[in-house]
Amino acid sequence: MSEAPTVDAPRRRGRPARDDRPVEETRDAILTAALQAFARQGFDGVSLREIASAAGVEHSLVRYHYADKSGLWRAAMTHLVGLMDAHMLEAWAVARTQEPLTRFRTMLAAYVRYCARHPEHARIMVHEAMGQSDRVAWIATHIIAPQHRRIATLLQILMDEGHIAPGPVRPLIYILSAAAQAPFTLAGEAHAAYGVDTTDEAEIEAHTETLLGLILPRMAGEGDREAVVGA
Repeated sequence: MSEAPTVDAPRRRGRPARDDRPVEETRDAILTAALQAFARQGFDGVSLREIASAAGVEHSLVRYHYADKSGLWRAAMTHLVGLMDAHMLEAWAVARTQEPLTRFRTMLAAYVRYCARHPEHARIMVHEAMGQSDRVAWIATHIIAPQHRRIATLLQILMDEGHIAPGPVRPLIYILSAAAQAPFTLAGEAHAAYGVDTTDEAEIEAHTETLLGLILPRMAGEGDREAVVGA
């Protein structure tokens, strides 16, 4: 995962509107509201006033902390990358001493759980990736490149050891990412079509095991055989 880049503090103008919450709590509220808004409506579809209203703060306070919408977008995405890094580092603390196959299971399961907790991540990525902008370049530099380098190394090891069929790594990374994200990114569709809550623990576990079974069919088959023998 990439280190969260530093966002330059914007020049503050005037005195912000009063907010009784601690500064960090106010900033967290603004960043959370911004992420949800950018995920629903995209960068161009939402205004700072709408974000301020969702965060329960005055519009002037958002501008005081983040100057403009581009600055808020970068700050919100930096915050999201920090959440992702913290989540994945917890899994890495366990996975780092595991052999590659088990390490892959640990890290993929952790990523699926992150996608379940933060569907706004993939939704924002989809909004932005449909075009070309400085925001897409930021995502490619600070999220895609470091993530893909790490998973590519592990996937190549698994191919070399015969756990995964050999082939180009890049398409497999996109397949894994999309499959891990899909039911949570499309939670409304899943609920309308199947009546399921994709944030339910059983749904997350089922999705994880199904995805692992597709990518590592030999391992899934061995688990089934062990279950039959032990029955």
